[in-house]
Amino acid sequence: MSLLSVFRDTFYSAASCCFPNPTIQVNKRTFRVIRLLGEGGFSFVYLVQDVSTGRNFALKKIRCPFGSQAVADAMREIDMYRMFQHANIIKVVDTSVMTDKDGTKTVYIFLPYHKQGNLQDSINANNINKTHFPEKEILNFFRQVCYAIRVLHTHRLPDVPMKNPEEEEEARKPRQNLILLENNLTTSPLSEEPLVPVPALSYVPPPPMEHKKEKGTVVPFAHRDLKPGNILISDDGQSPILMDLGSTMRAHVVIKTRQDALLQQDLAAENCTMTYRAPELYDVHTGMELNEKVDIWSLGCTLYATAYGQSPFEANINEIGGSLSLAILNGQYKFPTQDPYSESLRNLIRSMLIVDPKERPDIHTVIAAFDTLLQNPGH
Repeated sequence: MSLLSVFRDTFYSAASCCFPNPTIQVNKRTFRVIRLLGEGGFSFVYLVQDVSTGRNFALKKIRCPFGSQAVADAMREIDMYRMFQHANIIKVVDTSVMTDKDGTKTVYIFLPYHKQGNLQDSINANNINKTHFPEKEILNFFRQVCYAIRVLHTHRLPDVPMKNPEEEEEARKPRQNLILLENNLTTSPLSEEPLVPVPALSYVPPPPMEHKKEKGTVVPFAHRDLKPGNILISDDGQSPILMDLGSTMRAHVVIKTRQDALLQQDLAAENCTMTYRAPELYDVHTGMELNEKVDIWSLGCTLYATAYGQSPFEANINEIGGSLSLAILNGQYKFPTQDPYSESLRNLIRSMLIVDPKERPDIHTVIAAFDTLLQNPGH
């Protein structure tokens, strides 16, 4: 990564609020950088405006300083956006891979810009103004969040019949960039510049099974970083839009060795926000199987934070101190004494924050619970 590139991103980060709109060029089009929306690791998210059309985008810029694997990891996020299509999941508008003079590649992902911001912004506003969301509004909003999660948890493999052994063998190999194969994209929608294919991406079909069983096989995925900051609010203020699928992965992971356990803990530490991370991701051990229930825990934390202003375990640590990880592993949290919400809502949160993932409800059960609460609100 060139020092100039690092300086430029740092400069945009620090000066976007006061510098008169720097510009960047992607896919032979010029975009005016309005402000920095967020950053983390090697990625920056900008609010940009297409100079020629006036259209606003959220531009995610991912620098890949560690070679082809870093590019593959970045492209994998794009694969996830393409794979999960739903009204409550953000859609990718365009992508591009560009090479700097020093050989460092940068992946650009153009996403819709939502002026209402994310759920964390609204929670912060409530904390400042000493207000809270109406319970019915929370229930309606989170039922839609569950619809998005259900898409991930019930993902089915494409129903593509195998005609001969040669094709069967070909299916065992890692797939090329899903964007290029599944969407047949050879050029960017915003320009004539070709997208750069990246071989051996992370989305690999499971080992072939009998043809009848392989059709429509359910392969659950887990988001792995559900939190208020990753839930956008639609421009009408009514609907959630799940975003940041960079941490999304196949949900079922069997831990066979100590190395497997350490790898999963490292992945969780890198991709899952601590105060929303499921307890089984803090203590991964040989013989266990991780699954999509990690998202149910995070959903419970997110629901609690929406109602009460912060994650349940963050609130617990702020009040009594101690170790965050131990509080999560032991399920130590409590509800505020001055609570404007119903016992039914609290019980739903409790059900999602059960330490043993086997005892947690699945996403279908959670949706059914939201349906019941909306039909029969009670205290």
